[in-house]
Amino acid sequence: PVLISDVVEKWPAYNWTGEFLNQNYGQEQVVMKAVDNDLSQAVSVAVPLYRFYKNTDKAHPKSWTYVEDELFIPMRPELRSDIGNSEYLQEDFFQMFPEDVRPWNAMLLWGTKYSRSSLHMDPYNWTGTNAVIRGHKWWKLYPPGQDEYLYVMQDKRSGFPLDCYKYNSVVDAFDPDLEKYPLFEKAVSIMFDQLPGEMLIIPSGWFHQAYNSEETLAISSQVMNRNNYRVVLEEILKVENIDREKLPTDIDQLSPQEQVEKVMSLLPKELIERGRTITQGVLKQMKLKSDQYTEPESIFLNKRQV
Repeated sequence: PVLISDVVEKWPAYNWTGEFLNQNYGQEQVVMKAVDNDLSQAVSVAVPLYRFYKNTDKAHPKSWTYVEDELFIPMRPELRSDIGNSEYLQEDFFQMFPEDVRPWNAMLLWGTKYSRSSLHMDPYNWTGTNAVIRGHKWWKLYPPGQDEYLYVMQDKRSGFPLDCYKYNSVVDAFDPDLEKYPLFEKAVSIMFDQLPGEMLIIPSGWFHQAYNSEETLAISSQVMNRNNYRVVLEEILKVENIDREKLPTDIDQLSPQEQVEKVMSLLPKELIERGRTITQGVLKQMKLKSDQYTEPESIFLNKRQV
């Protein structure tokens, strides 16, 4: 893992604030995670952005909310264009994927104080990035080879247009239940802070969890390049998106880019069509959830404080 400090401050997105997003997109829907008591009981709801924004000061250690929206930025070209390039990550083979199964990029992460992700490894085991715009994150990252200590959930799928396994732990690394998960105490991590203007690069194979020590606005993305492409392709093959028998016998003699192009050319047409249907379904479901949404106080206030 590495923190890069000379990229994010050059982006127009570095000027984003909660007030800016609320003024321009307050009536639009975001996917928000809500926790009341325990991370394992988190619920995901679609809410108007302004309702999240007006309650960001109501967080408590056991009760908080976190916008984790994969489509909010990609579906708005004016926001996507505010995210600049990085000279360190220019090569990205994901751009060779058919659009309907290409992983969504530039995830909006906007959390209240105390909010956090799950302990997980990224989909496709890609190389992840996280750029902090406002706020302060604490990180715990776990070097590869410790799955037996992390209580990783088995046989979970991502549900992405191009499916893959999902690698999530049942443990909250920032509030672990060691009576229930005693082996977790043996897991070795590195811990550090991330400040505004810093971009974190998370290598393939590392489990990680982020904790927002104050209200924090960030953007996460991913990259597939010559350093990790074999790992990503293996994740695609693991769930039988493509029959391995159809791979050419000389595929290892091809260049990295040619290998990716060859695998993408073998994706069944019906799988690509399924990807388009899944994306449309996610957008429709968001609208449906929002139309049915009522604002229960328990989502935004610790019940003990009501």
